[in-house]
Amino acid sequence: MAKIVVFAPNFGLDRIGLLGELEPGAVMRFRTVERSAGGKGLNLARAATALGERAVVVGILGGWIGRLVAELAQREGLELRPLWIEQETRVNTIVIEDSGRVTVFNEPGPDLAMDLVYPLLQLLVAELSGSSLVVVSGSLPPGLPPAVYATCVRLAHEHHLPIIVDATGEALAAALDAEPDIVTPNVFEAETVLGRAGEELVTARREELKARALAAAQALAGRTRHATVVKAGVAGAAVASADGLWFVSAPQAEVRNPIGAGDAFVAGFAVGLRRGWPLEEALRLAVAAGSASVETLQPGALKPERVEELWNQSRLQQVP
Repeated sequence: MAKIVVFAPNFGLDRIGLLGELEPGAVMRFRTVERSAGGKGLNLARAATALGERAVVVGILGGWIGRLVAELAQREGLELRPLWIEQETRVNTIVIEDSGRVTVFNEPGPDLAMDLVYPLLQLLVAELSGSSLVVVSGSLPPGLPPAVYATCVRLAHEHHLPIIVDATGEALAAALDAEPDIVTPNVFEAETVLGRAGEELVTARREELKARALAAAQALAGRTRHATVVKAGVAGAAVASADGLWFVSAPQAEVRNPIGAGDAFVAGFAVGLRRGWPLEEALRLAVAAGSASVETLQPGALKPERVEELWNQSRLQQVP
């Protein structure tokens, strides 16, 4: 099976703690804590693996926390190609209250030297043979320049491979300058890179989200080689290409942990493309995967039978 290669430098250890109610300034005790290999790239690989595809993740690990992340990933059957460093891998703490409210404490990651860029990219190049698709995902650790993602785009093109960029801020802007095949920002990330001043996405109004996603997808479509996907949270997602504009409405899902849903979304989209599906059908799988992910405690975890149920409930609309 031709693999999906995921370039996601900022690995982490996820600690998911459940408690009654978070009280700032108080001593809190989690009821239960679960630990798993984390970071957007590993969440994506977890979802792609659940959907029956092989994904290999290139990133950075360090210290005893990095060794723990590698061991946890191995237990799950996730394939890592890490660049090992001395500094400790970051820890991300996810607090889930009984009310469903989620609070996330993300560490920035180790501060890296520029001379790590070349060996890290060489790990990526080594995995491109026998691959069908490349995805770059997540934040860059301190010290790595935004241009790293643009270099990934050029490397994928040199190897005649399509590439999806799931990034934000300066890293997304730099990647767009290199003309990636597909980008997958959320509404706020897309509007930011377009230079549109606005508040970060907090609304749950589906029609507003849909309108903003469609407008952003159309505006960015000319800066990619193939298509632009804009995630619209609870509303669904839009995709724009030279062939048209579509929106897939998200089905109803019972939210247990929303963290990692965007990564599962990108995994579903990548899996659809790897299988040769049309863009709009890949988008339906992406929305179903993202919706299924919120129903699980572990970020990016999926139940394939639930993905199929949500797939059947998703609604595809072509927009004039």
